[in-house]
Amino acid sequence: MRPAPSLPVLFAALLIGCGEDPVPKPKGWPRIDLPPVAYAEQAEAAFTAERPAYASLVERPRQDSARWYDLRFKGQRATVHLTYSPVRGDLPALIEDAHDFKRKHEAKAVRIRSERVLRHDERVFGTLFDVEGDVASPFVFYLTDSAQHFLYGALYFDARPNADSLAPVTERLRADMRHFAATLRWAQAGR
Repeated sequence: MRPAPSLPVLFAALLIGCGEDPVPKPKGWPRIDLPPVAYAEQAEAAFTAERPAYASLVERPRQDSARWYDLRFKGQRATVHLTYSPVRGDLPALIEDAHDFKRKHEAKAVRIRSERVLRHDERVFGTLFDVEGDVASPFVFYLTDSAQHFLYGALYFDARPNADSLAPVTERLRADMRHFAATLRWAQAGR
């Protein structure tokens, strides 16, 4: 036979065991600290524009007449792939390629909003596409002068598409790329 526990030990066990009911913690996401808004002028052979100061523009090796650049946002694990092509009577085909790429996202997109760029004084025309949803590229654009220059860009993250968790960064990069488009100027032919 076991001895009966003493009354003070039983009372202490009851006091220790009483407390709030355990509540499961919700799954959380890490805090995202975005750098301050600042821009730096970037001059390339074909164009000049203000890029976000916290991003770096790197030219990739050429394989044809097109020039390829990566606008790398290292802290946000994102890249805007830029392709500059000289227009050689193929402007409708270049624009159609940009629209075809955007159409590939329609299957996963919740909505695609387009915004026209018409800057007659600088001869900068084009379209910016906000692609919403769990898509590979949430922002796509093309800009041209309709005669010599064509620039295409697409934003990609180094992560699986998840529109909800990437929303703050996506919105910031969209605003930064709108500023890039608003400040873009084409290089003069003699340069």
